[in-house]
Amino acid sequence: LNSAGATISVILLLCMHRSLAFSSLRILRNQYRPLGQVIGGRFSHKPAFTCRNLANTFTMDAATNKQEEEEDIPFTDDDDVGEVLDVEEVVEGAATADYSNNTYKELTSKFTTEDSLDIDTLQKGIPDKFYILSHASMPSGGFSMSDIQQAFSPEEIQRLKLQPENVTVPAALILLFPDHFTTQTRARKESRKRKILLHKGTLTDGKFDRDKLKIAKVGDRVVPGFILAVQARMEQNYSESANHHKEAPFHLPVVYEDDYFALVNKPEGIVVFGPKGGGYGRMTVKSCLPWVISPPKLGVVSVLRRPTPVHRIDRGTSGLLVVAKTKPAMVELSRMFKERKAKKTYTAIVNGDILEPKDTSISNEEAEKLGVCIGDDDDVESRKRKWQVIDNELEDQNAVTVWRRVKQYTGIENARNNTLSMVELKPKTGRYHQLRRHMAWTGNCPLLGDKTYDGGGPARLLRENGFYLCSNKIVIEHPFYNSSQGRSMWEKVKEVEIKKCNDHKENIRIAEESDGRVLVYAEIDLPSKFNELTELMGENSSAAAECNDEVA
Repeated sequence: LNSAGATISVILLLCMHRSLAFSSLRILRNQYRPLGQVIGGRFSHKPAFTCRNLANTFTMDAATNKQEEEEDIPFTDDDDVGEVLDVEEVVEGAATADYSNNTYKELTSKFTTEDSLDIDTLQKGIPDKFYILSHASMPSGGFSMSDIQQAFSPEEIQRLKLQPENVTVPAALILLFPDHFTTQTRARKESRKRKILLHKGTLTDGKFDRDKLKIAKVGDRVVPGFILAVQARMEQNYSESANHHKEAPFHLPVVYEDDYFALVNKPEGIVVFGPKGGGYGRMTVKSCLPWVISPPKLGVVSVLRRPTPVHRIDRGTSGLLVVAKTKPAMVELSRMFKERKAKKTYTAIVNGDILEPKDTSISNEEAEKLGVCIGDDDDVESRKRKWQVIDNELEDQNAVTVWRRVKQYTGIENARNNTLSMVELKPKTGRYHQLRRHMAWTGNCPLLGDKTYDGGGPARLLRENGFYLCSNKIVIEHPFYNSSQGRSMWEKVKEVEIKKCNDHKENIRIAEESDGRVLVYAEIDLPSKFNELTELMGENSSAAAECNDEVA
């Protein structure tokens, strides 16, 4: 490795600046060790490259390192209305699935009629915790040449040397499972994920012989009598993700949980995900989840190795965060956030006497038509109150927030007009820092303690406890019970699930709506700092309905 690095550095010295040569040697040793081994002849595969290509790689890498140093690699204070994650970042290949009510069918039910299986009826796969869902054998006489020609181009047949009695594993998957493996790319990807098994020989009494069973590789050949099996991981616990630590890194309350997804109450000051280069250690929501989330019951298929958040909320924001426990749930929940079908409500305290003008007011019915959830409010007076709508673009993108004032506190030193206001916010869209910027720029009342948008001045004296924003309510469609496979399961467990929520969670409920959708409703108490502030200012508070007369 050292000799290879020295050779490359000498070449670079002749054609590039001296400092870049030293940089290239350091990068080669620290980051490109496999490439150095290839140069030294220690790898059998030798990709084609030139000194110029290698120099370009080092130049780009050095530029990237410089940029990261200048930016100090900050982790963004995520979108405070729930930034949607790229599903493929978490579930490889899931982003290509059909985003429909048949998501579970697309991902798992090609090989099974139920999403939750009786694991005792399944044969074990390789390694442990994998179970075989389905299998098929190559016909004794091989595949028909017409089927091969219909599935593959002449160039592919020649390149892969496909014959009726001798094909590759991906080709066999396409011919044996045409509904599931529709392309070579997907078949190769599933094989590389170790989801395909190859059994060399026939089964004995329907049982796989462990001595003849192996994890199939893309380059393996399938001949008559060989059997291909599709397996799935059915995780029993999350201990292997956390077994080197005895305790959770911080307290993370679980608000709602079943075998498919969960709702947790994220504390203020904790990021959801850490940056790729590290920086927060175990102090992220994702790192803490294996300690607090229970694994799905044995038999649930396509379980994620670790429970994973499906969206982000700002580090300074507390409140409800949605977590997926299975791959299909991850896809379906991510789709809901992308299409803004997850209805979230925030409570905030803003600095100033925020006005509610007539020309931007809307009724409950108009707010519901905008797509925000008004909820089942039994308070008649509250139902009569108007809402406000902010429809101002952010970064040339549509941004809509529905809000109303809940309470007002007067006589507050260092506050704008000596007044603070508690507001209820319902985002229709989800732009970066949408709620914080709409309150500061359009409402002219930034969040209390928001050092980014409060404008400085006397407001700096109110930053001690951070800004006051909590995602305290959510209404979301259940990611499994609304699927084609989940409907039959819901009918079996409906009474139990409803009773479980009613018995143990006062502000959590699951219900079937008149249109047949199964929805989960969740509401949490505001953080203690909200209560401490409101108690401190209680004597000088007034209800929103009373002070609303001034504007109306």
